[in-house]
Amino acid sequence: MSDTTVRSEVQESVQHLMEVAQAQGLDDELVVALLRESAELISRRQPRGGALSIEQVGYLVESGAFSAGEFAEIEAGVARGDLVQTERTTRLAAITETLSAAEVALRLGLDASRIRHRQAKGGLYGFLSGGKRRYPTWQLTNDSGQPVLPGLAAVVKALPGDMHPASVQGFMTTPQANLSVSGEPMTPVEWLRNGGNPQVLVGILSSVLQS
Repeated sequence: MSDTTVRSEVQESVQHLMEVAQAQGLDDELVVALLRESAELISRRQPRGGALSIEQVGYLVESGAFSAGEFAEIEAGVARGDLVQTERTTRLAAITETLSAAEVALRLGLDASRIRHRQAKGGLYGFLSGGKRRYPTWQLTNDSGQPVLPGLAAVVKALPGDMHPASVQGFMTTPQANLSVSGEPMTPVEWLRNGGNPQVLVGILSSVLQS
């Protein structure tokens, strides 16, 4: 990808994000975070080399991990940049679905300084983006009596320090086989919202760390 192409993509993304911001009334802090994340992702280069040898491909197919057709489809997707695009979409979504400390404070009826204090103590999950801390909306509820997911602190404490916010969001909002009620898998957010034991989520995260 040439520098000219990169600059063109950055300009297009900036323009698109500004249009979205104006249409949705996004706050300036969120727009800055989105722009910085977008610029970082777009400026990355697709790594060269690293292709599997014929022998390695043959082993994967023979082992049953992939069929020849499935492997060809994966390689084609990588060549098209599907994985890069998916990463961009996922990481930007993780920022878009957040609130500032002031916005969380308004929802919880607290002072913004109390929100930052609660986050520092592990009572809320937040991450830095664009130099400001953002708070994902998945940890909040519409219940005025319980505006924050019950058991959240135990889960926040168990989250790996290097786990990307997009991965955290993916984990919390994706149905887990270990969290099922009447045979139906639930997301960790649904599990906590319905009074599930947070230690079950801690155990799942612990197994991920050990794998």
